[in-house]
Parts: sequence; structure tokens; C-alpha cells
Amino acid sequence: MPPIPLNPDQCKPGVQLRHYKGGLYTVVGTCLIEATLELGVLYKPLQGDKQDTVWMRPLADMQEMVSTENGTVPRFVVIAEAE
Repeated sequence: MPPIPLNPDQCKPGVQLRHYKGGLYTVVGTCLIEATLELGVLYKPLQGDKQDTVWMRPLADMQEMVSTENGTVPRFVVIAEAE
């Protein structure tokens, strides 16, 4: 079964995500982007030297499909639901 893109209902604190390049992240929460009024997702890395940094992407970007040498894949997929 191919991976399924991130669903807006899955953007809850504690949900763990895998980026198509292999990075692992946890959702911190959601936000409203002032400039566009789009829904944003706050997330932070689970490994590396930036674990204390919170990142934000518009939900639409989180749900994008990206082209890779192995075909088209979701930018992020859920690997663990929130506890």
C-alpha cells in the first residue's frame, strides 16, 4: 500500500512524522498564518542538533506530493499517532 499524505485531523501534538528525505519529526500544534490566514503546522525534529527548534509549514505544503527518483511520494507521512 502506498504512503498516504498527512490528513488535517492528524496534526495533533505528539503525532510523529517522517519526511520523504528520512527526517523524523513530532507535531507541536497548529497555527494560523497571519499573512495568508492558512492553517500552519508547528513541528520539531526528533534527531540532530536542532531538536529545540520549532519549525512551521503551511498545511498545504505538508500535504504536497513530491517527485523523487523513486516516483511521487507524500512530503510527510504519519509514523505514530499521538499518545
